[in-house]
Amino acid sequence: MTEEQVVIFTFPLSTQPDNLKMACSRVDVAQITTAIRFRLSAAQMSVIWPGLDMLTKSYLSRGRKGVTRYEYPFRVYPPRGGFDRGEFDQDMMDEVLAVGERLRPKAKLGGRIQMDAIELRAAIFAIRSNLDYVRKGRHDRRLWSQETKAKFLLDDKSYNQLKIKSPRVILSLERHTKRANRVLVKAVTKAGYTALMQVWKAHLRWMHLHIAYFKRLPPVIPGRRIEHQKTLDSLMEMAENGIRDEGFEAPDGKELRRVMRLYVRSARRGRESIYTIPYLLRHYGYSHLNRYLARFVITRLTLKELP
Repeated sequence: MTEEQVVIFTFPLSTQPDNLKMACSRVDVAQITTAIRFRLSAAQMSVIWPGLDMLTKSYLSRGRKGVTRYEYPFRVYPPRGGFDRGEFDQDMMDEVLAVGERLRPKAKLGGRIQMDAIELRAAIFAIRSNLDYVRKGRHDRRLWSQETKAKFLLDDKSYNQLKIKSPRVILSLERHTKRANRVLVKAVTKAGYTALMQVWKAHLRWMHLHIAYFKRLPPVIPGRRIEHQKTLDSLMEMAENGIRDEGFEAPDGKELRRVMRLYVRSARRGRESIYTIPYLLRHYGYSHLNRYLARFVITRLTLKELP
């Protein structure tokens, strides 16, 4: 964003029936801008730039391949119900990519720059993500020699320096963010600022889970999928027996398996009282449990009565 540009955000009122999405447009106005000017030293840029570069490469890699190494493995570790996955916003992502591209020429020497409230938040997120990235890299390459670690800035000295510098730079950027917030509120009103921050927080959550997730996860237990299939088989058999006891014909296997997957999700979320999966498997074959599963199926499918 230059001095000749301003970002004007317009937000619909919550009472509007169509609930339109936030609209953003750029116009040429020399007198107004939502960005602020300040100077970043070379030392500060050495902390900010690696994270912005990593976020840019991770996002572009996800766009090309459809997946990135730094994404939460939803298939391997499915989260619980109600888990907040964030919400992608292309305008916000463009802001993150734009600030990275604009800071590229000043990555080594620093200099005077101009950033708005969203770009400053993106820079702070980049610093924190880079610290997590280096921490994960040190763990993954803990068997490397000290010389090799020092070459890739993964040795103890480099890491300790990064841990000291990162909070200092974040504190400096947060001071600039307060000033940028005041400029933004003056331009778009308090209601517009609140709506914009809600969009940013949802997109920030999306970035953390989809392009910048570095938390170490427990190892995958071999045979977990096989055990899951065995559990579904046992539940299907119990449900079929209960459906026949209730006087109905059992549905086809594919449809019954789908409903049993629904039951597993429901039980894991605590919606089935004491009838959890371990409880059912421990009391496998009990008629009242068979009927309980049968009623779960009957309420969701239209079954034929037995002749």
